[in-house]
Amino acid sequence: MNKRLTFLVVALLVSATTFAQNTTPATGKTFGGRNQYKTFSIGVNAGVLSPVVLIGGSNDYKNWGADFGYGVYLRKQLGHVFGLQGNLLLGDLSGDNTDAPGGVIGNYKSFKTKIAYGVDLRGVFNLASINFLNRTNAINFTGTLGYGLLAYAPSYVNASNATVDWKGMATDGKDYIKEAFIPIGVGAKFKVSECVSFNLDYTMNFVDADNLDARYANSNDKFAYGSVGIEFALGSKSKPNLIWANPVATAYDELKDNSLKSEVLDLKSRTKKVEDTVTDLKKDSDGDGVADHLDKCPNTPSTVKVDGAGCPLNVITK
Repeated sequence: MNKRLTFLVVALLVSATTFAQNTTPATGKTFGGRNQYKTFSIGVNAGVLSPVVLIGGSNDYKNWGADFGYGVYLRKQLGHVFGLQGNLLLGDLSGDNTDAPGGVIGNYKSFKTKIAYGVDLRGVFNLASINFLNRTNAINFTGTLGYGLLAYAPSYVNASNATVDWKGMATDGKDYIKEAFIPIGVGAKFKVSECVSFNLDYTMNFVDADNLDARYANSNDKFAYGSVGIEFALGSKSKPNLIWANPVATAYDELKDNSLKSEVLDLKSRTKKVEDTVTDLKKDSDGDGVADHLDKCPNTPSTVKVDGAGCPLNVITK
């Protein structure tokens, strides 16, 4: 298992170096929408599966194994902070009672479970996208929560050293039992380039069943997956990656943009011209209530009644 994992990690690192791009993409615009960014990414990972999680709780076996697991995922970033990710996980789980008296608890010495697949949909929360301290992020932290379906086939070795395989014991007579599970995880993402990132993830998976390890112990089973992986952003090279975009820096750049300043100054100049024109149109030099540009009889005394053209009215007095 260690050789396989080491080989895969090296292969992932080589892939990251190969696909890393130095091209600087265009900067996004505030309120410019998702289309200006790369929002889809695909990733692969490999790591260790174990029938125990960090938050503790009882386990059905004294000792837990560390087995090889691997997976792939597709991610859609919906905003700077939140995205949706579909995951596929495969691998094995194992444990034993070597440290128990006689190496047996009940009729169980050890177990091994093959995970045919675990598929789930998760919400992914970027915890460091909005950064007021630095313009760009080289590290991003994530939290995930989802819901999925796990297909697995457990087997165990009993006190007589006989292997009992649960294949074919599922309710539908199939080889694999299928149960719902809830994945909850945390991770760290390291930026290799705008299109490539190196990931470290830890996920606790809570299964809605008590037979993942082939033993019923009156509590639902759980398992963990710690992995390393590589993620590749999909889309045009000219677009920035939404996962790494800092909206604070984008807004600041727009405020400091000289072209924007020029547009504002030009707008102020045009507004001033309009205001001056309006002032000129309202000008009434003789004070007769008719603007100069309409006044056909300028210099009419303000005490004289005038018509719409600014000329004196012939008032008949009795």
